[in-house]
Amino acid sequence: MLNTLKALFRATTEKPPEPPTTGRPVAAGLPMGVSQEDLEGLRLDGRVNIKLIGLRAHPDTLFSWDDDAYHHIAAVGHVDLGQGAYLVRFYLDNDTWLQANVENGKVLEYKLFDFYRVAHLSDGEFDNLINGEDKQPDSIGTQTIPLTSTSDAARTCTYQRVWGNGDSLWSPPVVFDEQVMTTESVSARHVTHHTMLYERPIQGTERMEYLLLSAENDGEGSFMVVHNLGVDVASVDIDAM
Repeated sequence: MLNTLKALFRATTEKPPEPPTTGRPVAAGLPMGVSQEDLEGLRLDGRVNIKLIGLRAHPDTLFSWDDDAYHHIAAVGHVDLGQGAYLVRFYLDNDTWLQANVENGKVLEYKLFDFYRVAHLSDGEFDNLINGEDKQPDSIGTQTIPLTSTSDAARTCTYQRVWGNGDSLWSPPVVFDEQVMTTESVSARHVTHHTMLYERPIQGTERMEYLLLSAENDGEGSFMVVHNLGVDVASVDIDAM
């Protein structure tokens, strides 16, 4: 699973393992050995501004962003991929989240996602989505996924699956567990994700727009399927405080 996730999030730079760092403060919500200094100063209950000015010139994207605003980091989650690799997620107050792909204490890349469409499911609907034999054309793991714009302008974009066998009409989603800490948490809550990543090229650029499709179980009786729409972010475009 680790190699699959690395390929998914384009972590192609190989770095030698580094010895564990000692004496650094432990930040709430972050995995052991990773500090806010490793993550551009990002932290639970902090604030962040992200510049994506270059996207303004490309109306082809469904993803949109306000470059001027600072947003409160209301929650932090992380996924342990093993062998010193993590996904660290900073959930913002405008229903978006910034993800860092971390390996051996070094950030390999950032992606910014928007909870573009969320649908709550019953227990039975959730079970059928991830375990049902009758796979629908828009189910998690299918080869392509269409996504219709939520704005007034009627528009549909098609995204190609990144994980799995490219020739297969369906590939099983990747399952991982996330620990999430909020500003009001006494202890971390756990969320299980059944996830598949899709992408499409942004017209006129070398950049990609991503669709992270996830069926989620919070372990407390709540089930949902989320279409997360995202783009790549450079570390220099992140201003955390």
